[in-house]
Amino acid sequence: MNNNFFEVKNVDFKAGGKTKVSNVSFAIEKEGDIICLLGPSGIGKTTILRTIAGLEKINNGSIALKGKILSSEKENIEPEHRNISLAFQENSLFPHYTVKKNILLGADRNKDKKNHQVSFQEIVKLLDISFILNKYPHEISAGEAQRASLARSLISQPDLLLLDEPLSNVDQSFKEEIQEKLKKILKSSKITTIIVTHDSYEAFYLGSKCGIILNQELKQFDDPYNVYHLPNSVEVVNFLNRGTLIPAEVTSPKSLENKDLGTITGNFIKQFPIGSKVKLLVQPEDLHHDDKSNLKFEVIDRKFRGTNFIYTLKTPNNMLIPVFVHSHHIHQHEVDEKFGIKRPIHIDHIVCF
Repeated sequence: MNNNFFEVKNVDFKAGGKTKVSNVSFAIEKEGDIICLLGPSGIGKTTILRTIAGLEKINNGSIALKGKILSSEKENIEPEHRNISLAFQENSLFPHYTVKKNILLGADRNKDKKNHQVSFQEIVKLLDISFILNKYPHEISAGEAQRASLARSLISQPDLLLLDEPLSNVDQSFKEEIQEKLKKILKSSKITTIIVTHDSYEAFYLGSKCGIILNQELKQFDDPYNVYHLPNSVEVVNFLNRGTLIPAEVTSPKSLENKDLGTITGNFIKQFPIGSKVKLLVQPEDLHHDDKSNLKFEVIDRKFRGTNFIYTLKTPNNMLIPVFVHSHHIHQHEVDEKFGIKRPIHIDHIVCF
């Protein structure tokens, strides 16, 4: 056993006798770290949280917290003795208690725990729920119920906090503010947290590490930057949907060639023999707009994202390539217009498969 604060080692996560995710291993190194698990619906993310909380048993591998085995083939500590708090995506409030009493149930759970104490008032202000404290669960919205459930979990001061899509019902206009405050209070209170989310931007902001779960496997567990810029498989690329894969041929240790884009230089993340036929990942930030360039492609779509546009370009060989342009750029292109790509093309991190 090493010194990781929390560790999952070679575990098959099952629900209803069916394996949802196989042979999973990952660790949280330090108390207070936040990690996020990403993946499509039904892939087994909630099963992982339920198993860590002790609601599902395991038949192989081990789950350990603070150097103590919680689950293994031979050992299983009951949920109430794990000091792990799980906030479900759906409303898990007690219907016969007011919101205030529901939240204070969490405080009662760890009333003797003095380290990094989070106050009731602080939590209520953080989540902006003072106006619903005297209401009952049936009298509030799904988003309000979700925030109340989150408040109860935060105030319980668990050794490990498990959040299942904690902000899925929160209005988009309020979500970023909640994310900022949630991260601040988790860090200041040193509450070690695993967050399940379908929102990659949320995961990249909140997590010091992100795990991508696809096809019953933990495909990649890494820093958010590496998950985005250095995905380790075509499956992760397709799931994140942040770029496109185009055919290319490796022409030197620092260059490759594509029929439409021409020569592309940069640093290969993984080396390939010269002459190899590969799929090159092109992300929107990799190519740069240049009206004066003689390399021009047709605009077939333009998405306005506030601070930027994402143009989709069609090449003579029918490749669809995304290109990022700041929204203040003076010359905006319409669909069917020609769009210039700056040459020479250089990509700092060349990711190929």
